[in-house]
Amino acid sequence: MKTIQVGMVGTGWAGAMHAQSYHRIYGVDFELRTVCSLDPELSVFADRHRFKYICQSADELISDPLIDVVDIVTPPDTHAGLIKKALAAGKHVICEKPVTGYFGQSGDKEPIGKVSKEQMLSHVLDEMNELEEAVKKSGRQFFYAENWIYSPPFLRASELVAAKKMKLLQIRGMTGHKGSHADHAAKWKYNGGGALIRQGTHPVAAALWIKRREAEARGETVGVASVLCDASAITGKMGAEERGYLHTRPFDVEDWAQLIITFSDGTKADITAGDIYLGNVINRLSLYGNQGVLHCNMTPNNLLDVYFSDEKGIEREHIMEKSDHNIGRQSALVSEEFIRGYNGELQDFLECIAGDREPKSGFALAKETLKVIYTAYLSAERGETVEMSGRGQNEAVGC
Repeated sequence: MKTIQVGMVGTGWAGAMHAQSYHRIYGVDFELRTVCSLDPELSVFADRHRFKYICQSADELISDPLIDVVDIVTPPDTHAGLIKKALAAGKHVICEKPVTGYFGQSGDKEPIGKVSKEQMLSHVLDEMNELEEAVKKSGRQFFYAENWIYSPPFLRASELVAAKKMKLLQIRGMTGHKGSHADHAAKWKYNGGGALIRQGTHPVAAALWIKRREAEARGETVGVASVLCDASAITGKMGAEERGYLHTRPFDVEDWAQLIITFSDGTKADITAGDIYLGNVINRLSLYGNQGVLHCNMTPNNLLDVYFSDEKGIEREHIMEKSDHNIGRQSALVSEEFIRGYNGELQDFLECIAGDREPKSGFALAKETLKVIYTAYLSAERGETVEMSGRGQNEAVGC
């Protein structure tokens, strides 16, 4: 069997999680060939994660005839262009969330966050249709790197739901932290939105995925009927003193959002995402069914509770993401890349390439997730529920 050659574009937080996760993959013959970034510490990153080569040009990496799959972990506004180039070059593609978004078009007045959400939704759906066609024409596979789908608690919960053929009446997801340090997180033109698209994509995708799994087990077909959303910049008018220890600095994006998804069988999913939560990172999904209740606690969880009176000797230890320090009582991260699903997704993706099968998380999930997210933005703008149409262009109409 041919050794799969991996090329990765991006060395930020997500890039590091992917790089670490590759070293836990088993049973698949692969090699980390090239990593690409403008990071001045690129060679250090490559040595640490055992990439053979480095480059600063994505085009150079994509044009390498020996690379089989391109792993895209760059800022969201670059994703669509890189996906198209990689597919055109005959590569399989792994892409972090979101696959694309609305980052502004010629003639838009800034700030981009003020552009009509109906215009944004239409553009995103058109681009996703183009990308879908590019995937089909390429004959290569597209892998949507949604790590929640591969989190062990979530996967086990989905197995139990399917085994019992349980009807999920309510899915409740929550994700958030105290805000991003990155300046670009405050602006729509770099991320395609705020907390909802940066963080809320995880529980939205998980809710869509597990609802589909439930429906298949019950011999039913269930889709999304409508979306109702409130998206706000809660700290937008606060001064530095009033924001306290929060890192959120919204310019034209939301730092909090809550949406309700109504499925075609009348059941619900309610999702909260925000940059207003001190203490640690929250990644939770609860499933309330007609035969049971399941709680998936990705972070925080109680695998390891710690208490330290000072930080001597552990100053550089990563006890909990977004924690201010390592002092006091905390729920420590344990095998973070495994518990949060990064290992599982890359294991699945490389197995799919080697065995020519479909992944758990592919283009269909990426497309439906973005459709829900931007319909949610439209709902928040209108202040009303927006129906999800099943027509060819996936139009959304208010109700």
